[in-house]
Amino acid sequence: MTTINAATPNTWLASLATSNLRLQALVQAISSGSSVNAESDPAALAQSTDSSVQLSGQAQALSNMQDANDLLSAASGSLGQISSGLQQLNTLAVEAGDGALSSSDRQDLQNQVNQITQSLGQIAGGSQYNGQSLLSGNFSASLQTGADAGQTQTLTLGNASPQALGLGSLDVTTSAGQASALSAIGNALQQVNEQQSSIAGVQGGLSAGMASLGASNVALAQSNSQLSDTDMAQASSQMSQLQVQQEATLKVMSLYQSVQQLSLGLLP
Repeated sequence: MTTINAATPNTWLASLATSNLRLQALVQAISSGSSVNAESDPAALAQSTDSSVQLSGQAQALSNMQDANDLLSAASGSLGQISSGLQQLNTLAVEAGDGALSSSDRQDLQNQVNQITQSLGQIAGGSQYNGQSLLSGNFSASLQTGADAGQTQTLTLGNASPQALGLGSLDVTTSAGQASALSAIGNALQQVNEQQSSIAGVQGGLSAGMASLGASNVALAQSNSQLSDTDMAQASSQMSQLQVQQEATLKVMSLYQSVQQLSLGLLP
C-alpha cells in the first residue's frame, strides 16, 4: 500500500513539470524534423550545423563544376566546327594543286577559301558562354571545386581565331601559295586538335571530381540525417507514454485532493 505524506504532492508536481518539458521538446522535434537543439544537445547541434554548412558548400561546388563543364562543352563544340572548316580548307588547298586548273578555276577556289576563313573567324569570335568570349585567347577563370578555401582550379582556353591559327593570308591561286596554304592549314588543325584534347582532359577531371564530391555529399547527408533527424515513430511513442503518465498523475492528485478535503470535513 502506498503511503501518502506531505512530500507526495511536491513529487507529483515535479514529475508533471519534467514531463511537460519533455513533451515540449518532443513537439519541437516533431514539428521541426530535427531532434537536436541548443538546449538538449549543444554539441550535436554544433556538429549538425557544421555538416549542413559543408553540405551547402559542396552542393554549390558541384553546381560550379557543372557550369564549368557546360562552358567547356560550348568551347569544344565551337572548336569542332572550326576543325570541320579547316578540313574543308585542306580539301580546297589540295584541289588547288591540280595542274589542269585554269586561272578562273583557281580564283573560284580562292573565293571559297576566303569565305570559309571568314566563317571560322565568326565562329571563334561568337563562341561565348554567359556573355564571356571563349576562344579569343583572353579567357581565364578560377573555379571553386570544393567547400573549403584553396579547393580551386584555373580554367584557360586558347585563341582559335584564323589569325592566331596562322590563316591570315591563305593564297591558293599559285603553286607556291597552294603549298604554303597546305602547311598553314595542317598547323592550324594541329593547334585545334591540341585545344580539344586539353579541354577533354579538363572535362574528364571535372567529371571524376563531381563523382567523388557527389558521393561525399551523399555520405555526409546520410550521416547528418542520422544525427539530427527526428525518429517520428519513436518521438510519437514517447509523447503517448508521457501523456498517459501525466493523465495518471493528474487523476492521483485529484483523488488526493478529494481525500484531503474529506479529512478536513471530518475534523471537529
